[in-house]
Amino acid sequence: MASWGELPGLVDRLLDTGDPYAALGAYPFAHAPDRQALEAVILATPRLRLTFAAAPYAPADLLDRISIDADGAHRLRLAKNPATPPSALARLLTGDASERIRRYVAAHRHADAAMLSALAVDRSVQVRRAVAGNRNAPRGVLTRLVAEGDGLIDRNAARGPFAGAEILQTLWDTGERHVRAEIAAHPNCPGAVLDQAEAMSDALIRRKLASNAGLGIEALSRLLTDHDERVRAAAVRNPVVAGDYLDDPEGEPSPKVRRIFARREWLAAHVVARLAADPDDWVRRWIARNPAVPEDLMARLAADPVMEVRRSTARNPACPAPLLTILAGDPAAWVRAGVALREDAPEGAISLLLTDEDPDVRAALGRNPRTPASTFEEIARHPDKDVRRAVAFNRAASVSVVALLAEDPYPLNRVIVAGHPNLGRAPLEHLLDDPEPQVRFAAAAQLARRLAPPPAASGGLHINHCD
Repeated sequence: MASWGELPGLVDRLLDTGDPYAALGAYPFAHAPDRQALEAVILATPRLRLTFAAAPYAPADLLDRISIDADGAHRLRLAKNPATPPSALARLLTGDASERIRRYVAAHRHADAAMLSALAVDRSVQVRRAVAGNRNAPRGVLTRLVAEGDGLIDRNAARGPFAGAEILQTLWDTGERHVRAEIAAHPNCPGAVLDQAEAMSDALIRRKLASNAGLGIEALSRLLTDHDERVRAAAVRNPVVAGDYLDDPEGEPSPKVRRIFARREWLAAHVVARLAADPDDWVRRWIARNPAVPEDLMARLAADPVMEVRRSTARNPACPAPLLTILAGDPAAWVRAGVALREDAPEGAISLLLTDEDPDVRAALGRNPRTPASTFEEIARHPDKDVRRAVAFNRAASVSVVALLAEDPYPLNRVIVAGHPNLGRAPLEHLLDDPEPQVRFAAAAQLARRLAPPPAASGGLHINHCD
């Protein structure tokens, strides 16, 4: 196959093949004249326009282009697409926009203050409710909307980050319990309302209050002893309560609350010891991951009869090397896999795990950059597609190994390895002819990213491969 020295050569090749998915992959990196040519391929048919109008991975510039002459079906898909830019949203509101389109735009994360201000006086209450629930809704818009006295508008407005103390006080005075609950959790909630919320008999309101990061430590201390476990759980979860402030949970009857205790950092030593001996295995599972656990307790948790507790110990960043070596020989494969994932696992543990044939352990080794190169190739040839895929995520995999994965029979593995930095030019070019459109898209995007000059690449499409 011919190679190209610059991005225009790749664009020419994609224009010759007429593949819309590969063209879409290269589109964000191309210069303006080439983008126009690629648009003709990407949007060649009404069906393609409809497909990409709804695609959250489509570049903003392309979505803006589609919006210029979009019909009803395309306009609706653009209004629902979370990637649609503000310029396209504004265009959707021109002319005779349907109520559905206005409602989707009113709820859109890219709707700006000007759009929301105009939609706040829309004839449809459904649209106005969507405006009230939009996190971009400015304070003036919220003030206008809550004057209507609509319950759903009030509840949505009470969650808005720009709702000020005056709005919240008004809603508290007139709102029903769900509105009041949202107000109690709001960081702008007036102090007088916080006091009233704490005295409420409604557990929902007290629970939402206990989650408010603006609440004082004295009020939180009282809520930590609330008779409702959900209120206590919210109070323990509140970031204002420092871990070393949390008292000994010996008298806490709810395992759900104790589990949240175990997830907090900076716990006092006596609290950690209590939780490590908790009869609820989920509490022990959570505390086993806590870096505050001392080595003697960690050794006890590493020998816990519940496999998931031992697995959590293996994943604890503070787990000492000798204990990791012991856990590498655990009878449960899921525990051994937890050690195999660790980049800080000692040589003895890695050596032991290299002889392990369990698929979970092999997959974990495939993700570990400290795994020997020879083992990467073995894992890349494993009969299980999920095990092979682990190597595709590993940036330490060699050129030859990722080239092997570029020929993997499972399409998802080829999609992921197309974004690997060590995949060579020839395998990438070969993937441009892959039978799967997702693979062609990923390969074209990676090639274009490499060929584009730095200024164009900085504004390009980022493909985040994650499991």
